[in-house]
Amino acid sequence: MLLSLIIPTYNESKNIPILIERIAQTLSNISKEVIIVDDNSPDKTWEIARTLSNEYPWLRVIRRMSDRGLSSAVLAGFEISEGDVLAVMDSDLQHDEKALLSFITAFEKGADIVVGSRKVAGGGIEDWSPFRKFVSWSATLLAKIALTKSVSDPMSGFFGIKRKIYETYKHEINPRGFKILLEFLARAKNTQIEEVGYTFRGRIHGESKLSSKVIFDYIFALYELSIGKYLPTQFIKYGIIGFSGLIIATAIIFICQHFTNLSKSYSIALSIEISIITNFYLNNYWTFKNFKLKGLWKIIRGLATFHAICLGGALINQAIALKMLTYGMDVYLSNAFGYFIAAIWNYIINVNITWKGKPEHG
Repeated sequence: MLLSLIIPTYNESKNIPILIERIAQTLSNISKEVIIVDDNSPDKTWEIARTLSNEYPWLRVIRRMSDRGLSSAVLAGFEISEGDVLAVMDSDLQHDEKALLSFITAFEKGADIVVGSRKVAGGGIEDWSPFRKFVSWSATLLAKIALTKSVSDPMSGFFGIKRKIYETYKHEINPRGFKILLEFLARAKNTQIEEVGYTFRGRIHGESKLSSKVIFDYIFALYELSIGKYLPTQFIKYGIIGFSGLIIATAIIFICQHFTNLSKSYSIALSIEISIITNFYLNNYWTFKNFKLKGLWKIIRGLATFHAICLGGALINQAIALKMLTYGMDVYLSNAFGYFIAAIWNYIINVNITWKGKPEHG
């Protein structure tokens, strides 16, 4: 059985020599290849890894110049690997390389997916704050609710998978997904999953990558893997931005009605214009971040296109709002009703025109 171990890296130059030496000692009697996938680290992690490959012939290094992101790095390693089983571990020394021996044993006994867990027998955490423990507990609870296959440590980045499972489902995996493990747990059918306990070590070098963005991305990942096939995450994000635009529009109407002499129709028109501009920028940097328009000319052209499309939505918005006013509806409710109908129009057209293009990985 050949083990392919994928290690994504970014600015881990101090850790990678230690990790490779530990792997060499632990897996000395195991047929293996170790693939470092580095996203062109400024600290030249890739260069250090290539130097190490002269000493360890089973070590391979990929330096990615354009693609970015943990999930796409893992998939890039999987794609060039030759092993019967594929494993993933972090490069920050927090994953215990000795657990890989238990991974191999589990595969030999018939497991399709093996998950390194901090929460089963033999598992533990060396140094976590109460906040980190709470985040981990919450993540596990959400995963149990969202996914049909429940494991004790769904946020684990330490896992292994048989090649046949990877080959079967690789075309369904989102390369921009939050966690590749979550992707396989959600999509792979009729699989035997085993969990292996290990102690999650404290960091020696570098800083933790946990942030509010990571937590937010995890929540959206669970949504996308459970409900997203029925109601796309992108539409939900667009709706959130649209709701923020509604708040802005409502605030503009309030200001115009209470502090200016503008009529209701002019107040509504001004509120629509301002919300269109703010919505474009927010959607470009969040909702459609994988299709993000970059460069001054592309942004100007994108804003013009978005504006033209939203003009149709604006006319729908204003027509509906004014019609509702004739029925005696409050000006705020009238505008909100028109805004909702216009938002659906805007989403459908903008997805197919403004942000239509090749997605960025990462």
